[in-house]
Amino acid sequence: MNTTIPFSINPAVREKLPGICVGLVEARGVDNSLPDRPAVDALLDDAVRQAEARLADTKASDDPRVQPYRAAFHALGMSPSRYPSSNIALLRRIAKGKGLWRVNPVVDLGNAISIGYGLPLGAHAMAPGEPLELRFSRNGDRFVELGAAEDDPTLEPGELVYAAGNLVHTRRWTWRQSENGKVEATAGLDLLFPIDGFLDVNEAQVMAACEDLAQKLRDIFGCEADVRLCR
Repeated sequence: MNTTIPFSINPAVREKLPGICVGLVEARGVDNSLPDRPAVDALLDDAVRQAEARLADTKASDDPRVQPYRAAFHALGMSPSRYPSSNIALLRRIAKGKGLWRVNPVVDLGNAISIGYGLPLGAHAMAPGEPLELRFSRNGDRFVELGAAEDDPTLEPGELVYAAGNLVHTRRWTWRQSENGKVEATAGLDLLFPIDGFLDVNEAQVMAACEDLAQKLRDIFGCEADVRLCR
């Protein structure tokens, strides 16, 4: 395993969410500059069709695969309806018949895997050696909402975030993404994909999703990709 991006879960998070684990896919030298990747488009279209069938006549929040995350949000004092984790948000959109937008091939591939497994999956562009941490926010942290140009003043200490140094990549765990760490449509990307889960609940599904994503990154993008589990 040739990993270069450090990752950690802060002990305070483990205390609040016992059993939390994060599957990690690290991909290096990813060329995301091509506007079209037919293989990715096909995967996303198929994932959306399967999700539509699965969610027919039901709510995304009733999908048994998302229940551990709803419970975790409640444990963190956050409403999973107001601040849905990324997997719930994607499935909710599909259940409403809105389909999914296209962003760029790497992001679209991540969405396809997330939908297919019902798991929250993040995509973070990282500098080699730059650490990513799952921790609670603190004074001095900065968050720039996706599409914005200035810091969001509503970020307060004590919110579960993914952060690189004092730059918050996602707020409220997997709810809202930042401009920091955004995956651009460029070449030469080093990426870290966290897939959140829980030991003795869905660890096997998390690792299966990681292996699936890593293989598709190798096959479609021709890059190096490694899998590991932080527990």
